Amino acid sequence: MARKPAHLELAGGRGPRQRIWEVIRKQAKDFTGPGIEKATCIDTATIRTYVQVLERGGFIEQISARTKFTERQHYRLIRDVGVEAPRLDRKGDVVRPTGNENMWRTMRIMGDFTAAELAIRSSTADIKVAEQTAKTYLRALAVAGYLTIVEEGHPFIRGVGARQSRYRLMPTKYTGPRPPMIQRTKCIYDPNLAKVVWQEEPDHDA
Repeated sequence: MARKPAHLELAGGRGPRQRIWEVIRKQAKDFTGPGIEKATCIDTATIRTYVQVLERGGFIEQISARTKFTERQHYRLIRDVGVEAPRLDRKGDVVRPTGNENMWRTMRIMGDFTAAELAIRSSTADIKVAEQTAKTYLRALAVAGYLTIVEEGHPFIRGVGARQSRYRLMPTKYTGPRPPMIQRTKCIYDPNLAKVVWQEEPDHDA
């Protein structure tokens, strides 16, 4: 089955794990799976899976062992890392950030930048951001109004050479820590705003 666009997968811009995490933080001293289900209407299996990986990762702990199978297991939050839900694998290990996450965070720090500069600064020992990947992402964000072009680039000119466009993230367009997502449906979805912020106009003449 084809993967749904992100704006159709997320409820209110917040995925199931994010909504579970928000309830856990609100009920930090004592929460249960059924309590989370009541507050979120998320299915039991999804809640159980995330609670298990949070426990394995050392974010929550059981308050006391159940004496009967029918008793609800109570937990408490012991490691609050902020509003963003921990991204964990099945073992409870933190999932590494993506290249887009690195670029989105780095462009806020850099001021103005070219695709080549952003790719270098966003790369780590674990994640390598290709220059072409940075170019594609920057062009998309510029079209969507997130970036302003400080200096227009140009292709190779004899005696002058080529020059990449220089961009800057508009201060009012930093919407949050989660990077805007380029969708295969030719739109850009901002998970911080929980909405599609740019959609390619259909070609009615085609």
